[in-house]
Formats: sequence, C-alpha cells, structure tokens
Amino acid sequence: MTRSEERRRGKLKLYRRHLTECPHKQKGRAFDSCRCPIWIQGTWGGEAMRHSLGVDTWTAAEKIKRNIEDGVQEEKPKEEGITIKNALAAFIKDCEGRNLSRNTLRKYRTLETRLNDFVSEHDALRSLDKERVRSFRAAWKLSALSASKEIGHLRTFFVYCIDRGWLQENPTKTLKAPQIKIIPRLPFSETEIQNILSKAEDDRELAFLLTLRHTGLRIGDASLLRVSHLLENRLFLRTTKAGTPVSILIPDSLLNLLKKLPPKGGYLFLRGESVHPHTASDLWRKRIKAICKEVGIVPDHPHRFRHSLAADLLSKGVTVENVAAILGNSPAIVGRHYSQWIQSRQDALDVALQSTWKPGLVLVRSK
Repeated sequence: MTRSEERRRGKLKLYRRHLTECPHKQKGRAFDSCRCPIWIQGTWGGEAMRHSLGVDTWTAAEKIKRNIEDGVQEEKPKEEGITIKNALAAFIKDCEGRNLSRNTLRKYRTLETRLNDFVSEHDALRSLDKERVRSFRAAWKLSALSASKEIGHLRTFFVYCIDRGWLQENPTKTLKAPQIKIIPRLPFSETEIQNILSKAEDDRELAFLLTLRHTGLRIGDASLLRVSHLLENRLFLRTTKAGTPVSILIPDSLLNLLKKLPPKGGYLFLRGESVHPHTASDLWRKRIKAICKEVGIVPDHPHRFRHSLAADLLSKGVTVENVAAILGNSPAIVGRHYSQWIQSRQDALDVALQSTWKPGLVLVRSK
C-alpha cells in the first residue's frame, strides 16, 4: 500500500483501557499483564473509530484489527440463534469495556445472575417476550424501590440487544414500575445521638460514630476512611457514589481520637479483613443497628447521621449550596430532601402565613 493510499484509508491503533478497579491502571495503555478490555482507535475508510473490541487478549484484538483492515466482516450471531445467556455475557463485557464504576457493574452482574437462574441455558433471546418478562419480575423478592431500579437495569440490557440487532422491540416497554412510597428519614435527636454514643465499646467505635455525626459521610465512605484522608484537622476524599471531592473540617476532640487509633492496612475503621465497600459498610451497619435496637431507636438506619448534620446546618441558616458542598451532593438534591429544614424557606413561609392574618376578624356565631 502506498503512503497516499495509507493516508486515505487511515490508521488504527490498539490499546488496553483499564477498568476503574484495575490495580495496574497507572501503568499505561500498553501494560499487558491484566485482563482489562482492549479498544481500537483511529480512522479507517474516512470514518472515525473508537470502541471496545469485546476481547482482553492482544492476539484476538490483532485478529479483529486485521479483519477490519482487510475488509473482512465480523460474523454476527443470527437473531434467532443467540441465547439469553450469551446476550447477557456480551452485555456485561460491553459494560466492562465502557469502564463503568464497580458499583454499576455489580448491579448489572446481579441482573445477569438473576435472569440466568430464571431461564434455561439454551433459551433463545427472542423467547423473552412481554409475558415472560412479567413472569420474571413476579419472581423477584424485592422492595418496591429495588424492583423499580432492577426494571431500569433490565431495560438497559434490552436496549443493548436492540442496538446489536438481536431484537426488534423492547419487551419492557410497557412494564410499569411499582408505586414507591418514600418515607423521609428524620434526623436523630441529640438525645438519641448521645444514647448511641454511650454504647460504643471502644475508641474505634466511638470515633466512627462521631465521624458519621460530624462529617455526614455515607457509611460506605466512612467505613473505608484512610489515614491519608486525614490532613491536619480536615478530611479530604472523593465520595464513592458520585466521585465528588469533599473537604470537611472536624472538631479537635474527634481529631485527637482519630490520631490515637492504630490503622489497619492504612484504614482507620476496617472491622474485618475485606476492603470491599459493601462488606466493610455492612459490618458497621449491623453494629449500628444493634446499638439502636439496644437503646430503642427506630428507625435504625445509619443514614440518619447524614440527615442530622444536614438538618442541623440548614436550620442554622447555612445555604443549600454550602450544605451540598459538605455532603458531596448537588444543591437540587439537598433542597429536595431537606427542604423542611431550610431556615430561610421556613422564615419566608412564616411571613407569608402572617400576611394572611386579618386583625380584628371576629367570629360571629349564629343563634
């Protein structure tokens, strides 16, 4: 091929796109000792190309690249032939190639397991019609909120299948989510917080409970706090859920308590051996629920510590924007969840109510 032909046709390049949780992420695209997906990038035939090849070995990736350059069309599974199991596996591999967060991947893998358990190994994807999907949903033992989210994950899977040409219609299109009654969680009262703190068995438990109270961190972030997150009298970290950076000032009493704790593998509050976010947070969640049960506090959700800090700040006149910065949320979310505690809003409502009072209004009773 001449240089002019090469320029006209383009040039393709392979690289490994490391997943978020890959320990070799910092070693660069060419690192060849992990199983992260390989992507292709460049132009060919005048068209830009940048996508996952759905493989994790250079041999397979080079073969696909040569096929593209030689004009060999990749054989696609026949619409009738692809099974539910294979479609799910392809969907998960695509999700991994998109570098989705560990949390999101976990939810899609849960869907994969649940759906594979429901169908037979060789069931065709096209057998998942509307009625069968409804039967699949009926088999769930989930809360209304969890079921609603799982329907969303299922819809995403079917959209992927339609994009690949395996299906013509999304069988979840008319599937309605269950009605959700969201009961707002009230903050802990100061008496409840004192009762919880009084049941701490050691300095580590006391420090953890105080960290929840004074920082408003989610239990997942608090349970995996590192010594490196503590700089002078502040905690600096990125929240796991949204990746938002937060900088939180802590009181001297908590700072001194944290400095006395012997870290475990660099972590301040690791209870077991696992550093998996769900395992670490579940251990603390169970402990807090046990304390709440002992002192008679209902509901016993640890997230009420976060509500306590937000309500305390807002009732003292701190702006929604500043509270959002502390919690690592957006102002819209803070306003929606904690509107009843916003002092400026309450003051405006009081003024509006007072304007409706009519002095001298006399109640006349009929005889």
